[in-house]
Amino acid sequence: MKLTVKHGDKISELQLKKGENLLKILHKNGIFITAYCGGKGICKKCLVKFLDNPPKPFEHEKATLKEKIDQGYRLACLHSLENEAIIEIEEVKPVFAQIEAEPCCDNDKSHIALDIGTTTIAIAYIEKGKIEKTLNMLNPQIAYGSDVITRIAYSNEGGFKTLHKTINNIIKKLISDFKKPDSMIACANPTMLSFFLGFNPKSIGEYPYTPPFKGSFKGKFDDIKLYVPPVISAFVGSDITSALSILPENQNFIFIDIGTNCEFILKIGENYYSSSVPAGPALEGVNIDYGSIAQDGAIYKVSLENGFKVYTINNKKPTGIAGSGLVSAISLLRKHGIIDKSGKIVKPWEAEAPFSLINRIKKEGFMLAEGVYLTQNSIRNFQLVKASINTGLKLLLDRKGAPEPEKVFIGGGFSRTLTKEEITGSGLLSFGDEFVMLGNSSIKGGVRLFCEEERNKIEKIAKKIEYIEIANENRFEDLYIKSMDFDA
Repeated sequence: MKLTVKHGDKISELQLKKGENLLKILHKNGIFITAYCGGKGICKKCLVKFLDNPPKPFEHEKATLKEKIDQGYRLACLHSLENEAIIEIEEVKPVFAQIEAEPCCDNDKSHIALDIGTTTIAIAYIEKGKIEKTLNMLNPQIAYGSDVITRIAYSNEGGFKTLHKTINNIIKKLISDFKKPDSMIACANPTMLSFFLGFNPKSIGEYPYTPPFKGSFKGKFDDIKLYVPPVISAFVGSDITSALSILPENQNFIFIDIGTNCEFILKIGENYYSSSVPAGPALEGVNIDYGSIAQDGAIYKVSLENGFKVYTINNKKPTGIAGSGLVSAISLLRKHGIIDKSGKIVKPWEAEAPFSLINRIKKEGFMLAEGVYLTQNSIRNFQLVKASINTGLKLLLDRKGAPEPEKVFIGGGFSRTLTKEEITGSGLLSFGDEFVMLGNSSIKGGVRLFCEEERNKIEKIAKKIEYIEIANENRFEDLYIKSMDFDA
């Protein structure tokens, strides 16, 4: 069976089997369209236009796409093709990512620092000792699962080569925008590293959860000299150890890298401890309704100043909600009682809040902007993240008999624009006297590792890190359920 795809000025003819999912067909063949929800039909982003013989729409599509249904538009993730078709798509392009960092490298060479996240991929190109350009893009592997466990399951079912090819092709494509670099740093969790380097990650998903390799890795990628910072455990990888380059060595702290998985580094005196918990991709704008990665039009902040106001990236028309916007909105609505203790959006007549907030409570949820809503589903997904993080932190501190640290470093691209008040007001974290928002700490640390002295520093620290397993503790489930509430 044949599928003809028009994307930009290209036409591709793909061979497929009857009944194959359209979104997965496209991604498997290196044609990437947005799918923030991992193909669950809730983000409404994977839009394709059938130029002939469109399949029968689902009721969900009719409600979402409205008049576009008659124009042949459908959501790719919902349809398995039974007949040959011709479709037109708008191909996903990388977007500018604001990453402020100080590289450490040979000024006469060019380098690339790469952060391969489960949800997004970030890249920084360095020339003459300065970051010349940074890009950010959705990881196309998301079509095969929104977290590492579902991707490992897909890999085990025969999809390993597909996942390996998918990640490598998109990285080659991103690099092709630049002059070929002399060297590359790759920062990622152990599962993403496995797919990138061609190691089977099966052992990561099976007890006793071991990565294909520990420590650092040196090799080549597409004839570019490659260095991978140390891997500590099955769930703490080079994206975490690279951040050690920008964390202090002379004070106690907790470092929290919040992504689809959440990793912790606890420093007490000369001792380092690490741990991790699954968090989900809500804070990367994925698996939430109207979600968006950090790109033009994404809402990154809200406020109540002379009425309700939203702030979008590059001041463009609101198109979706970025992770920081989710935290900011929930913090504001909790403060004014629009979201109750259980996470429910109250009815307009139940609210005791400024009218400019009350009149935005609609049947779809809380209206952030025209056509963009904070829904009950999005709040629930945030609660899952906050419950996981707070439970993980409590168990880690209890295991080491450590007090709540005064200094908290927060990594993750979403954190760059957030305030302490928004972090605590949303319930994302319930303690910390001093918060330092690092933004993408993986890249920030990674760009420093072109220097041998910085590599030696993190290699030395990494050998001292003790991994603490907490996700399987008996108390985890009970604490997790209690932490779902906003006043927990």
